[in-house]
Amino acid sequence: MKWWWAGAFGNNVALVVGSTGIVGAALLDILPLRDTPGGPWKVYALSRRPLPPWSAPLPPDVFHHHLDLVDPAAVADALAPLTDVTHVFYVAWDPRPTHAEGREANGAMLRNVLSALVPNCPGLLHVCLQTGRKHYVDPFEPL
Repeated sequence: MKWWWAGAFGNNVALVVGSTGIVGAALLDILPLRDTPGGPWKVYALSRRPLPPWSAPLPPDVFHHHLDLVDPAAVADALAPLTDVTHVFYVAWDPRPTHAEGREANGAMLRNVLSALVPNCPGLLHVCLQTGRKHYVDPFEPL
């Protein structure tokens, strides 16, 4: 990946929420690399389940924690020490039987993460949602 951004290093710290999915796992692979734009990144990884046994060992700057994002107290406790996060890559998704149930559960998970993280991260610059807001909340519902 030595292209236009190579050599531009930052002090970026990512929180990858949903790190055992396809996109999350790819972010864990690419963000710690020296020639990744803004990298190498320090990465905190969150997932509902532990890392699968077939996954590659994590680089030294990747820290994984598994927890249930539906539990606001557990999320607040787990994220409280992460005061250095600059970027959030929110790629978590909990499938439910109906769209309404999925929206309710996934909206709660997103709110739990942002409610715990935003007040404690003065350097937070960007939050990236993999999908549209409608997957997490109704279009007119406040976050």
